[in-house]
Amino acid sequence: MGTTATVLVALAGVAALVDWWGVARGRLGVEFIAKPLVVIGLIGAALAVDTGDGVVRGLVVAALGASLVGDVVLMTPDARFEAGVFAFLVAHVLYITAFLETGGLDVGAGVAAAVLIIGIGFGAVPQIIAGARSRGPAIQTGVTVSLAVIAVTAVLAAATGALTAMIAGALLLTSDALLGWNRFVERAPGGRVLVHVTNHAAQLGFVLWLTG
Repeated sequence: MGTTATVLVALAGVAALVDWWGVARGRLGVEFIAKPLVVIGLIGAALAVDTGDGVVRGLVVAALGASLVGDVVLMTPDARFEAGVFAFLVAHVLYITAFLETGGLDVGAGVAAAVLIIGIGFGAVPQIIAGARSRGPAIQTGVTVSLAVIAVTAVLAAATGALTAMIAGALLLTSDALLGWNRFVERAPGGRVLVHVTNHAAQLGFVLWLTG
């Protein structure tokens, strides 16, 4: 990773620490500024990374951009949850496309990841979907589709065979599952902070994946 990308990652890390502090302290104003700055820094780092595949880089940058839109939408007053979910769904589709674009996916690793995800999520996912049902059919459908697409993202990330992508996919799945649990089942202690920590770590992982 070059100097410019390293500096931008470091700045994103500082913004992430400020964001986590703001979330833990309930400082919404701090969160509203710091959280988008994390993703903006990572977008800059992704653009600065020296990679031989411009298409994959473009897809990752676009995915980060969609995630940024989702973050901003969900933080605005009177935010439409469906709009935020749609933005994150677009981000996952872009990540999936990036993984497929690389070619040479390891089917065995993908199957192993799928089995692990199904096993871990067997108890939690039905509860999240049941909780979403109480918010109306549109919310339930959106959450169900999102969870399925998120799982595919994690599976294909594992299938790339790259450790950074594997970890990033697992963290992104964890972040989104925690978000769903906190919103539709019950608020876990420190749940919002964990959502932010795992999400930021996942996005960083996808940027590092670009470095090969």
